[in-house]
Amino acid sequence: MSNKLNVFFSWFINRPKITGFAVFFAVLLVFSFIIYQEYSLSQDQENEKEAEVLSFVEQNIEQSFKSGYMAALTLALTINDKGEPENFNKVAEKILSSSTTISSLQLVPNGIISHVYPYVPNRKALKLNILKDSKLNDEAKKAIIDKNMHFAGPINLIQGGEAVVGRLPIFIKNEFWGFSVVLINKKDFIENAGINKFSKKGFDFKLSKVYKNSSQEAFYYGQENAFDSSSSHKVYIEDGDWNIYIYSKNKDHLLLPLLSLTVAAFLFSIVIGWFTANFLKQPFKLQQKVDDQAVKLLNSEQRFKTIFNRAPIGIVHIAANNHKFITANEHFLNKLGYSLEEIHGITFDAICQQPEDLKTLLESGGKLETDFIKKGGDKNNMRMAITCLKHIDTPTYIFIIEDVTERNKTQSALKELKSRMEMAAHIAQLGYWEWNIDTNEILWTKTMYEIYRVANDTKLTGEFVLSKVHPSDVQRYISKLKTLLDGGSSSPYEAKILAPDGSLIFVMGHLENEINKEGRVIKLKGTLIDISGEKRIKEELNQSYDMVLKQNQRLINFSYIVSHNLRSHASNIQSLIYLLLDMDHAEEQKEMFGMLSSVSQALDDTLFDLNDVINIQNNTSIFIESILVRKYIQRVLEVLQVEISQKNVKILINVPAEIKISFNPAYFESILLNFISNAIRYKHPDRISTIHIDYLVLKDRPVLKIKDNGIGIDLEKNGEKLFGMYKTFSKDTESRGLGLFISKGQMEALGGKITVQSELGKGSVFNLFF
Repeated sequence: MSNKLNVFFSWFINRPKITGFAVFFAVLLVFSFIIYQEYSLSQDQENEKEAEVLSFVEQNIEQSFKSGYMAALTLALTINDKGEPENFNKVAEKILSSSTTISSLQLVPNGIISHVYPYVPNRKALKLNILKDSKLNDEAKKAIIDKNMHFAGPINLIQGGEAVVGRLPIFIKNEFWGFSVVLINKKDFIENAGINKFSKKGFDFKLSKVYKNSSQEAFYYGQENAFDSSSSHKVYIEDGDWNIYIYSKNKDHLLLPLLSLTVAAFLFSIVIGWFTANFLKQPFKLQQKVDDQAVKLLNSEQRFKTIFNRAPIGIVHIAANNHKFITANEHFLNKLGYSLEEIHGITFDAICQQPEDLKTLLESGGKLETDFIKKGGDKNNMRMAITCLKHIDTPTYIFIIEDVTERNKTQSALKELKSRMEMAAHIAQLGYWEWNIDTNEILWTKTMYEIYRVANDTKLTGEFVLSKVHPSDVQRYISKLKTLLDGGSSSPYEAKILAPDGSLIFVMGHLENEINKEGRVIKLKGTLIDISGEKRIKEELNQSYDMVLKQNQRLINFSYIVSHNLRSHASNIQSLIYLLLDMDHAEEQKEMFGMLSSVSQALDDTLFDLNDVINIQNNTSIFIESILVRKYIQRVLEVLQVEISQKNVKILINVPAEIKISFNPAYFESILLNFISNAIRYKHPDRISTIHIDYLVLKDRPVLKIKDNGIGIDLEKNGEKLFGMYKTFSKDTESRGLGLFISKGQMEALGGKITVQSELGKGSVFNLFF
């Protein structure tokens, strides 16, 4: 028996794959049984839930029917022995107020509806004969025959809506009198039954009317094909001949929670099967490894020799007691110019220029740089690392030696180049920065700190740098950085940065990226130079240039005015003189002299006006002080008091007494006088003139708003020449067309401006921005 068992087990042990598959199948079978049991248990639990919920719904419906029966019975008691209802409305009102299910009540003597409550929504049902209505009489007659209350429906009501109708037949002295009827709104019936509540919790319902004569069902709630009725629970409601079906939707998803368990069982079975097969293979693998190691050991010495001789660095093996060479590789021998035979005759100390360095290295370990003496006497700078090793039970040292002569020369040259570049950048005031993408580290040169006006120990972060960029340049700067991060390039740019004191620093920068072999951007870097001085010089030059252009334009305009106006007066005077020379009569000469006097006066007025224009345009050092706005308004109104009284002008001032502006007092008074006198002069003849003077602030600038309801100005026709010299827009003979021209010049001379809105016949609004 024992031999047979050994043979049996040996057969499986020698066949790892078959054994592993058998174990996989057995484990999977066990798990399948467990999963099936779990599924069956879940089904049973859902069935129990269906039964519990259905029982709860049935109880609620029966409770609604009981409530309806009590209401119908109470209503029936209002009928006296003569068959006449007493206090119907009062009793019906009390019944409805105490019921949460019943929506309306009816009395139906001889099958004809005679009383309804509430009246308004149910009045259409009055006089309806339910015993003659083919849709209603079957169930009504059944109630009479059974002499018991019967619930019909849900029924489409003549007054609108659907309801479950409960009819209690009333008999007086064994004679059928009629019905006491309760109506339960379909929605309320469904809600009170708890169907809506449990529908939200994952249960589907179907309600049907059962016709016993034909054994057919008519579904009035839920879709007939919503679920298989045979797989659900149902209950029969005898009072209404209804079937109520319930189905838990969780039944459709019982397998989902078990899916992960099924997958895990399958994978676990695979792992157990694989592990079993692999475990049975271990003796074969172990033997294979032993064979492989034997081959490796046979080849290791040859491989070591090959690596030792072909290594790109020097390797030296010396005795620990006398520092004599045991061996050295070809790289070391070639660097110093010795052969292997020659190196055996000398000690390691003999070729090391400073033997104390060797002693330090042997005591401390680690790495050390020192000079080695070549065969010809030259020196090579080399870096050594040491490892202790026992060779035939004798302590020895292995030295790893790297020639760093060229590297040190290169580092020295780079250090000198870096020093020169830093000096050049400092002289040029050129700042340099780097941003390492991987480490998020930002590096600044000293000049960068100087440009930003911050301390050298300031913590550098991306947020700090962006916070220093002027808001108007932030998006453009970020866009350039994104372009570089995507592998693109960027052109030089100008931007503004914020100094700690809030002043602006103008800079010019250049950005570029560094891309590794894989094509990924690993670093952003750039240069920055402070161009604030150059910007200020450029702005001053631009201002000077603009001033020259404006002065030239003014000179051109002035020359045009002089040429036009003086030529006109001179021509008039010349013509009058020619006429005077040809006249003999004194009366005619007197008349001509009068005309000549008028022309001379006009010439004098023109010269006076031109002098005012020149004074405004040439005055570059106008005195400015803080002045009270309301004080000067009052002063101007006092000057114009006679005109204000004569023309019955109403002036409304909305300027706080404490408001001040920085302006030239004489200019301010002149400007107020021009605008207020114009508003008075050009009043509308058909209405009382009203002038509003308001103070407000627009875009951080003080504004004086002067509004009138005068004759207004046609801006489409005269808007462009509104502020021109000698431009008038009315028939007023006293208007010379200089007021607006001079006021505009005075405002602009002090950095102000004037805007206007006007409509012909309605009035004007002038806004003075100071």
